[in-house]
Amino acid sequence: MSSAPPDISKFARSVGLLIDRCMQREVPFGTVWMVGDNKAVTCAHHVVIYSDFLQALKVRFPAINQDWEIEDVFFHPRFDQKVAFELAQRSLLEPVPAMALQDHNLVILHLRRTLSDMDAETKTTFNRKLAGTPPPRMKGLAGPVDELGLALVVQTITNARKDGCLVISDERNRPLAKMFCRDGRMVFAKFGNLLNEAAVYQMFNQHISGQFYFQAQAKPDWSVYSQIQRNTDSLLLEAHRRMDEIPNLLRDLGGEGVSYVRAAEVLDLESLSPEVQADAELIWPHIDGGISVDQLWETAGLDDYSIYKALDELYRSRQIVEMPFMGDDGLSPMQALSLAPHILLSPWDEISALMIHPNVGRAQIRAGYLVGLIRPNDPWHLLHSASLPYRAAGCPIFKNGEVIGMHCGLLPLDPKLHALPQMFSQMIWVESIYQMLSGSAKAVAALRPSKKSVGMKLPEMAASQPAANKIQCPKCNSLMIAKAKFCGTCGYRLGT
Repeated sequence: MSSAPPDISKFARSVGLLIDRCMQREVPFGTVWMVGDNKAVTCAHHVVIYSDFLQALKVRFPAINQDWEIEDVFFHPRFDQKVAFELAQRSLLEPVPAMALQDHNLVILHLRRTLSDMDAETKTTFNRKLAGTPPPRMKGLAGPVDELGLALVVQTITNARKDGCLVISDERNRPLAKMFCRDGRMVFAKFGNLLNEAAVYQMFNQHISGQFYFQAQAKPDWSVYSQIQRNTDSLLLEAHRRMDEIPNLLRDLGGEGVSYVRAAEVLDLESLSPEVQADAELIWPHIDGGISVDQLWETAGLDDYSIYKALDELYRSRQIVEMPFMGDDGLSPMQALSLAPHILLSPWDEISALMIHPNVGRAQIRAGYLVGLIRPNDPWHLLHSASLPYRAAGCPIFKNGEVIGMHCGLLPLDPKLHALPQMFSQMIWVESIYQMLSGSAKAVAALRPSKKSVGMKLPEMAASQPAANKIQCPKCNSLMIAKAKFCGTCGYRLGT
């Protein structure tokens, strides 16, 4: 697969991030991009729970260092707001993957280039209205993390030899991290997409804060595979050691926002120390210049320290090089990105997803490919393979430098039914956005009569190929090109 087209990084000023301005820590949770004058688009599931409290949201454009207000929102007419709202409320207490995968999951934001002030009382009111109901907790084993410090909170729970789950939650009672304890030690842990030791190390490096509480339970409420090997005291000491060393490691790598790209075709493990070989193998596929070193933990499945140590040795052995940075002079002015529903889409088309670094405003481009339709005869919802962090939901997806869709979220396929080499994500075809902006499909045709909306036409595409270049999926009978590894309609593995 070739690298992502370099020219789309010039659109960094047109990409922003959704932020809840009522939270103590303003952490981006979604991506938006301009589609018109003061109009942007993103995933509807980000906004549905804020429909009556739009003042609680803002859009930050890091490349121009501006915060904009959301004046109004318009959901896609076929997006089920009632179901989405129920799922969003449920997501306050537990992950709900289906929330991002709803049909026509998009919303148009009307923005204002200023940001009104919000007092503390208004923020408190918003937080109360949006907060979930906390689950039952053991009396006396709850309070603010910052008052004691995370390490002391963990030691207090384990010394009490309580069996159950220590939960760190934000001011809306949304769980941020979980640690399951048994017989006076931490047995399992979860933070974001990280598990066990890596999860604990990353909690400390991210300086996680909020409210902690302990609830008695017999087993973890998430999937577990292996236990934490270190005892709790040793785990906490190692977490602090790593936390102390990380600033120097990050500085040596170039700081946050810096990305690296592979300089070798194949990873040379022999040139690395045994300590980092396993970690280097895990992060090698992710070193494509498309995500910064400080955010690799969101997709690579390792904590920052492990990633930085492996990157340092890969750099010293000349297996990776720093990705060049496009300065402000190379960026285009903020503008509506050009939508391209007229482009024919086919399985295994190379695509690029455009994100933005929240602190340095640097464009981040992740490459992947289209896989096919999620459902037969539904051209609106497609599968793609670009590996993206959670906050990327809503980002534009390009083919040949033009926008052909919007990323929604990870598709948790059943491995028993789909023999896939990696997890895929949902993309909404850009025609859905185009019709919302213009009002109807007829209006779209009138606006661009010379560029008909095409999308992914699997049967016609396959029929146009010579018989020797066709293959039929044994599961759903779709016709595919012979070189396809998986069915573009159902994801079934083709061939051997």
